[in-house]
Amino acid sequence: MTVLFCVPYAGGSARVYRGWQKWFAGDAEVVPLELAGRGTRSTEPVAPSVRAAAADLARRVRDIAAGRPYVLFGHSMGSLIAYEMAATIEDAAGDGPSLVVVSGRNPPQTRANWGDDALMLTDLELFEALQAVGGVPAGLTPSIAAALFVPLIRADLNNTVSYDPGSPPRRISAPLLVLLGREDPLVGPDAGAGWASCTQRECTVVRHEGRHFSIFERVGELAETLRPFLARGHERTAPGDAGVGCIAGKPAGPVGSDV
Repeated sequence: MTVLFCVPYAGGSARVYRGWQKWFAGDAEVVPLELAGRGTRSTEPVAPSVRAAAADLARRVRDIAAGRPYVLFGHSMGSLIAYEMAATIEDAAGDGPSLVVVSGRNPPQTRANWGDDALMLTDLELFEALQAVGGVPAGLTPSIAAALFVPLIRADLNNTVSYDPGSPPRRISAPLLVLLGREDPLVGPDAGAGWASCTQRECTVVRHEGRHFSIFERVGELAETLRPFLARGHERTAPGDAGVGCIAGKPAGPVGSDV
């Protein structure tokens, strides 16, 4: 069975993928990955860069996959890490992913729509900005956030702001599936086309209803979208072949389409 490795967003932990297995039963084994500095790894220092985080998780993927086919999924900052994980594994001549799924993120060569501005906000302003896009856990107060949540967010945002994918960005050998919310304020309208320049294979763009974190309310639809990809396992398609996917019953069109 294919393994679906899931990478959290900035400030998030592996627990954001709690409960996903029920949606993928029979299709994939869901393995949430824990980034250093949070959750079960809260005593470890936060990785100093996107690439360092990717190298750390890539080692864990190789150990857990143990030769089985696998897919990498990342949301927001997790998308950059998943992309870099694929490149890291490829450079090490390891068995790469059959697919990399990137969600809610501009391509590596384009900053997120917050950019440097978010790092200049006060703790309260940053907390309120995160609330506006749905990125604050329920019940978290500003005072608790200032002590625990905001420092982690700042460290993660600093890593994404300082991230340099190179010019042009690396074209990984795995195909890409790009998931974009129609009302997501943190991604640009040409994000899908930008991601297409980051792979040697096909790049499928699927747009779904909702904002930045809406994908976590649409996990059943995500599972339907991924099902044909998961069935392929390690079978790679030739560059330029059409992708497959749907959300809310809508077929995915070519790169850059709005379906």
